Amino acid sequence: MLVPCWNAAGSVERALQSVLEARDFPLECVVVDDGSTDGTLDIVRAVAASDPRVVVIALSENAGVSNARNRGLDVVRGTWLTLLDADDRFLPGGLGTLAAAALGSDALAVIGQQIWWDGLRRWRTSRYDVADIRRPGRKSLVANPGLLNYVSPHAKLLHRDVWRGLEFSGRVLGDQPWIIRALLRAGDRIDVLGETVYEWYRPDPSIPSTSITATTRASVVRGVEAVAVAGEALSSVRAEAARLLSPEDRDVVGRAYAGRLLRTDMAAHVARALDRADPEIGRLFDAIAGFITELPAGDAATSKALTRSIIEPPLRRWDRVGPAGRAAYWRLFQASVKAHPRLTDQGAGRRARLGLRLAAAGSSGLMRAAAVALIGGERERSDQSPPAEAGQSDGGALAE
Repeated sequence: MLVPCWNAAGSVERALQSVLEARDFPLECVVVDDGSTDGTLDIVRAVAASDPRVVVIALSENAGVSNARNRGLDVVRGTWLTLLDADDRFLPGGLGTLAAAALGSDALAVIGQQIWWDGLRRWRTSRYDVADIRRPGRKSLVANPGLLNYVSPHAKLLHRDVWRGLEFSGRVLGDQPWIIRALLRAGDRIDVLGETVYEWYRPDPSIPSTSITATTRASVVRGVEAVAVAGEALSSVRAEAARLLSPEDRDVVGRAYAGRLLRTDMAAHVARALDRADPEIGRLFDAIAGFITELPAGDAATSKALTRSIIEPPLRRWDRVGPAGRAAYWRLFQASVKAHPRLTDQGAGRRARLGLRLAAAGSSGLMRAAAVALIGGERERSDQSPPAEAGQSDGGALAE
């Protein structure tokens, strides 16, 4: 067990107790304090004083969660590894469920289900509510690429053989390539369980938070950083896939991961920037355009993610995009059409498809204004439809 923490005095004891309740199997819990200034380290040391299974590593200064995780990896001794964030917890019996499955089979990775909690309610996001993730059984990333929507380090046990030598990197998205590469190494020896074992804290916007996910989406600067790291992550995953898989299977994994990065991670930064009407949003558009331009041939054209998650949302909320952002958006649009010539056929509705075709037909202000009007009008109609069930929003973006 590896637990990185930073300024988590309000939650770390709860997190650790959710692990230390387990008594049916040998357990080592390595806690790495990443230079906390709020008393977190004192709390962790007090827990360690009462339970010899807890090992404390105190870093002198904050260097980010990836560094903390890597420092912990250097000292963990177990055959099986799981990670816990200091504001999350294992549900009662959750860690034992994972351990029983791992110790009772020849699996190299065991994945349980997780639930979201925002301090007010619990839910499961639609992005994770797919067969590859939810249906129990023996799986692989090639046969079940939907698992690429579930590549946080949570609710998983990984055998040392699949993660030995891997390192986390960066303050954003550093967990994704680490997990994906480990799961690639597990091949077809991944066991997915039906039991919900982990509660992931995703704070309600009304609740102040210093959680990893909340802070890494707080600005366009972090969004631009995330896009750059996404390109590196995709290259890392493709390199691992090329080492282990046939060219055809390598492309299945690479293209599925590219779509996931667009649909979930980058789309989340675009949505937050639109929410803020961020005057720097153009920098984010230019960064995403660069990511799309560098994609291997075919990656952008294998799903509807680029059209529906990146291209359409700004047009639906054009009033939130300032003049500088609009110029950058059209550069993004042109780069996207070049990478994905059928982009305009994959709009979310007939009016959206027509609007995209108008925008792609020329660069005149009139054509672009018509596209904005068509797609924005479709948004107005959808806003009048019955609201979605609470908790079913797409909240599955993963970031450090």
